[in-house]
Amino acid sequence: MRCLDEHRVLLGGYVLHDEADHWWANAKQRLGAGGAFITWARFKR
Repeated sequence: MRCLDEHRVLLGGYVLHDEADHWWANAKQRLGAGGAFITWARFKR
């Protein structure tokens, strides 16, 4: 994507934030409505 150099960090942050939102919504759905305790080791997988 073309953008000014001074806007690249903002754009990168926006793209990563959007991806993280999708990931978290999917993770919550897999864990179920009741939630679950997740260890750091399991989270990293």
